Amino acid sequence: MDPYEVLGIDWKADDATIRKTYLDLVKRYPPERFPEKFRQIADAYDLVKDRKSRLEYYLFSMEMGCKSPFEVILKRFSMREKRRPMTFDEIKEYLRKSFLLDRDSS
Repeated sequence: MDPYEVLGIDWKADDATIRKTYLDLVKRYPPERFPEKFRQIADAYDLVKDRKSRLEYYLFSMEMGCKSPFEVILKRFSMREKRRPMTFDEIKEYLRKSFLLDRDSS
């Protein structure tokens, strides 16, 4: 599940935008009428609700059960078809996203 797709926001969205979008979706899909959709929205929001949560999502990929960025990279190596290692550009993009999220907190 990509939390940004579920919420319909860009990965560069700030805390206020994410919260506003989340509240709009909760109004549109209340838990009494749409329990599955509401759960999906709530789970997505929990993954990206603040800077720390977004950083954990990108760095540690909690869905994969990893505890460090290196475990994430190694696990992604093994998940690739034909066990193809990540390209330099893929690693660079992954680290760039991580750096931008960490830099936003400064």
